[in-house]
Amino acid sequence: MSGQRLHNRIAIVTGSSQGIGREICNQFFVEGAFLICADLKPTGQGETVPTHEWISQKGGKAIFVETDVSKAESWKALVAKAVEVYGRLDIVVNNAGICSEAGNPQPIDQVEEDAFDAHMHINARGVFLGSKYPVQQFKKQEPHANGMRGWIVNFASMVSNIGMQGLTGYTASKGAVAAMTRTIALDVAKQGIVANCIAPGFSQTAMLDNALGGALSAAAEGVKAAIPRGIFGQPLDHARAAVYLASDDAQWITGITLNVDGGLVAQ
Repeated sequence: MSGQRLHNRIAIVTGSSQGIGREICNQFFVEGAFLICADLKPTGQGETVPTHEWISQKGGKAIFVETDVSKAESWKALVAKAVEVYGRLDIVVNNAGICSEAGNPQPIDQVEEDAFDAHMHINARGVFLGSKYPVQQFKKQEPHANGMRGWIVNFASMVSNIGMQGLTGYTASKGAVAAMTRTIALDVAKQGIVANCIAPGFSQTAMLDNALGGALSAAAEGVKAAIPRGIFGQPLDHARAAVYLASDDAQWITGITLNVDGGLVAQ
């Protein structure tokens, strides 16, 4: 189909089984990409059909690879599988992450060290590995006609820009993602590779529901009132931003953090 911005591009999406990651896979399919859906398990909270099967049922090409983003061996196997099945790798979206503090925020003097380390291990180390090993593959490949070898889209958070009480591990790890993305972008700028970052705001996902006690709770209404647009974001909002940053439209954009937050951090 003409006009598909990711036509025949090969994309790894981590955290693919639910929420934003699942919708990224869907929008990449709509734009013509072939998917490697990576997660700890194929089906996420509230979903009954695995993402790769959902895409395949709609006529797309998608496989699932069980992946622990915090482990180097898991990333090596994931990249190798992408190349084995599709012949190359064009895009990686590092979306997988945790925010176990959301349901039980703690002040700094009460933060458990293991909880802090878990956020850094998955959210920050996962992006480090999810950039290192794809870049190794990108550099092995012949560039596309436009000179591009690869696109990296990392997911940080609005807390990359602002503090959030009680979320020490999460804010530290997501701040690291935004800062690391800028450095990665500079490291690979001459090799036809771009690296950018999306910083989601409060979006209607299972993670938000778990943190606020549901979309219709008093806590949720209070949060919504603080958003200039007056509404929660949706996975689609972030997925379309990821499409843009993974497309030829953004081949001269690198090292940015794109806030997709309804204006929250503009205040």
